[in-house]
Amino acid sequence: MATVTECGNPSNTFSIEPLEMWEFTPIVSLDAEPTDYEDKKETSLVYKKDEKVTLSDKISKSIRDKYTLMEFTTESKKLSLKFTVKNGTTDQFYDDDGYIKPKIALTKGEKELTEKESIKITDDKSFLVDYTKKKSTLIELDIEINTETERTFFINFYANDNKKYFDIEGKYKNVFCGQVKIIHSAANEWEFSLEKIQEIRDYAKQNLEKREGPGDANKYHHCTDTHKHIVYRLLNHPTDLYLGKDQNHLPSANRVTPNDFKKAGEATTDGVRDKLTSLTYAEPSKTFTVIDIKDREVLNNDGTAGNTDVELSRFKESPVEYMKSKCPKDGYYVFIGAYNADYHSFTIVANKRGNNISFEFIDQLSGVVLFQSRNTFEQWLRESIVIYKENYPMKLELYQLRNKKK
Repeated sequence: MATVTECGNPSNTFSIEPLEMWEFTPIVSLDAEPTDYEDKKETSLVYKKDEKVTLSDKISKSIRDKYTLMEFTTESKKLSLKFTVKNGTTDQFYDDDGYIKPKIALTKGEKELTEKESIKITDDKSFLVDYTKKKSTLIELDIEINTETERTFFINFYANDNKKYFDIEGKYKNVFCGQVKIIHSAANEWEFSLEKIQEIRDYAKQNLEKREGPGDANKYHHCTDTHKHIVYRLLNHPTDLYLGKDQNHLPSANRVTPNDFKKAGEATTDGVRDKLTSLTYAEPSKTFTVIDIKDREVLNNDGTAGNTDVELSRFKESPVEYMKSKCPKDGYYVFIGAYNADYHSFTIVANKRGNNISFEFIDQLSGVVLFQSRNTFEQWLRESIVIYKENYPMKLELYQLRNKKK
């Protein structure tokens, strides 16, 4: 409000509304499409542009009417999102710098968060922005989601002036200038978060470096201990889960058979599997036999998996199709496998995205190996079975790990 006073007669005044100019009236939108993120396969972001949002009427109608709500779904508990800020008015004179304040809001009808839940902007502040030269600018928000249930919420953006022009504060306050909708999808009992998968990848790579470096045989985890420590990490080291001591592979320990390790109280592949199954952290395992090029199933007389002197042709039942069937929706799933009556054990991470599924094979001999092709991965599994076939029957055994007790 501007007030005019007559010179020499202070009692004679009148007031006028200020001109509608130099108001900070921005519009904020999500900047990146999925391909702009570091790894679009890792983000679990699904974009939708099918819902309108009503922004402040201070934003020009022609711009406001074109604004579409951006929505995405994620299972990640930590998000880093970029937003574009630009002019939201067609007026000739406008203020192109000011403050943007983001706020979290639950969607209509959503239950209030419990005391143990939180959805927050990590650095909760107002952003001073200026799109004078480039016509737009970027702001970046880090979001932390602490909830085990599915939640839908908005990030709303509000604009305020920073008094730059003539040190005059703009008339417009808390201008609603942008919104994005986020659906945090709760994992089912079989899914694992990207953060957990990355944790075991890092562990496996570090373990492989120890194996290839100088030192004694105990400096790295052998196969049983490798998948055992992976399980501990994935399940957050539950207090009720003890899977045995690490194996001692030094010559002085004289460990040859699985029974030798059991007698010493050390981990064995079948012992780890039995314990996880009995505590319902895993389902009972499934055995996959192989067919040789003479179309014979490789079995012993008693029906157990056997050996053959000719080349293998295929699995009797596809382990890849089996694992795919155990992945109910997009996400990361974990299977523990073993070759040849538990001679060698390993971890498989299945990453399902729509109709596509990729696999990571993890053990102490390879670290982490990614397979985008189902056929190539099944061939890898089949060809690995022939190792040590002279002493151990050829078969593959798989069981799926839960993210918590049943």
